[in-house]
Order: sequence, then structure tokens, then C-alpha cells
Amino acid sequence: MRNIKIDEFEGPFEVLLKLIDKNKIDIYDIPISKLTDDYLEYIKIYVDLNDMSEFIVMASTLLEIKSKMLLPKEIDEVTKEEIDPREELVKKLIEYKKYKMVASELYEREIFIEKVIFKPAEDKLLKILNKKQEPKIEDLLCGITIEDLYIVFEEVIKRKELKTDKIRSGFKSVTKSLYNIKDKISYLKDLLFLKDELHFSKILEESGTKTEVIVTFLAMLELIKLKEIKVMQNNVFDEIIITKGENSV
Repeated sequence: MRNIKIDEFEGPFEVLLKLIDKNKIDIYDIPISKLTDDYLEYIKIYVDLNDMSEFIVMASTLLEIKSKMLLPKEIDEVTKEEIDPREELVKKLIEYKKYKMVASELYEREIFIEKVIFKPAEDKLLKILNKKQEPKIEDLLCGITIEDLYIVFEEVIKRKELKTDKIRSGFKSVTKSLYNIKDKISYLKDLLFLKDELHFSKILEESGTKTEVIVTFLAMLELIKLKEIKVMQNNVFDEIIITKGENSV
């Protein structure tokens, strides 16, 4: 007998699916006896002896299932249901069919892509797309200048001085500063975590001493520099509003 190999059969599962489709067999209810006989006949005719090993393994599996179908059914100890000897084979055939469909879809897409010509992106456009757009300080100030902030700061300082007891303040004493910029930065970030917006002048006025006002103002400037807050003013002479900036965490 002359052995023939055709490219259509890539493996034993491919042969089984071909036989199932040809004979219009329900994959969930395979007549194992007929399928085994047809499979053995096919591999005798179409499979090259050099590639016979994996086909023989499948033939052995089919013969084993065929023999089990002739014996009394085994019962699953857990479910108490009959064990179908074909179940494992059916699962593998379904999985193989899924992978085959996916592979076919990928192949069709590959063929389609080969026929598509893409225009290479221009260097200038790539530079624009790859460049990270960082917000500018002017964007965070939203039309307000540092001078505007300083004017409000000065007004708060003057009001603090008017409230100062001139006689008591004349007694000099050495005191340790209770305020630092780092702590004020954390304080302001905590306030913005609790509220969506803060009033610039109110934050300064809530500071107890002149020193605290200065430290609070410097902390705000540092947060603007770090782009963690932004300030805005709806109209001239309106309250200056503080909100979260682009780099706020």
C-alpha cells in the first residue's frame, strides 16, 4: 500500500474533527466505535510513517475508550453519576477546536495587515505626542500674579499689627518658633483633602501670629511652585480661591 501525507491533517485531533464534520457527528455524543474504525482507516491511507507516533497514541486512546464503552458503566463516588469514558476526549476536542478558530482569526488579520500601508508619523508630531505637558506656574495662578498674592498678604499683616498690644509687645523675650514651612505645607494639603477649595485671605487670617502668617504664606508659594495647588479669582477684588493643582496627590 502506498502511504500518502497531505497538509490538511496537522495532527490526530485535526483528523478526528474532520471525521466528525464529515459524518455530521454530535461532538457531545460520539459513536466511539465508528469513529475509531474511520480514524484507523484514515491514518493507514493518509499519514506518513515518519509522523505516525502521535497518531498511534490517539488510536490507542480511542481503542481504550471503545473497550470501556463495552463494559458496565463506572459510578462517580462523589456525584453518584455514571462516568462517560468519552468525556475527556470530548473536552480536548472542544479545546482544540477553540484554538483552531482563534489561530484562523489571527491568520486572517495578519493577511489583512500585510495589505495595509501606514503612513509613518512625522518627527515633529512624534515629539509633540511624546513630550509630557507639564502645567506652567501661570496656569496654576489662573490670571493672578504673585504681586496680587503679596498685596493680600500685606493687608493681613497690617490687620495683625493693629490688633497687637503695643505696650506688652515692647517687652522682649526669646521664644522658639513653633511653625515651619514643612508642617504648614502638610496642614494646607490636609485642608484641601477635606475641602474642595480654600479662601486665601481666611487661611492667612486664621494664623495666630505674624510669624505664622509669614510661614503660611511661604508654604503656599512653595505649593504653587510644586504645582500642588492653584489659585484663581473670579472677578477683580473678589476672594482668591485655592484648589488642588495638577501634581496634587
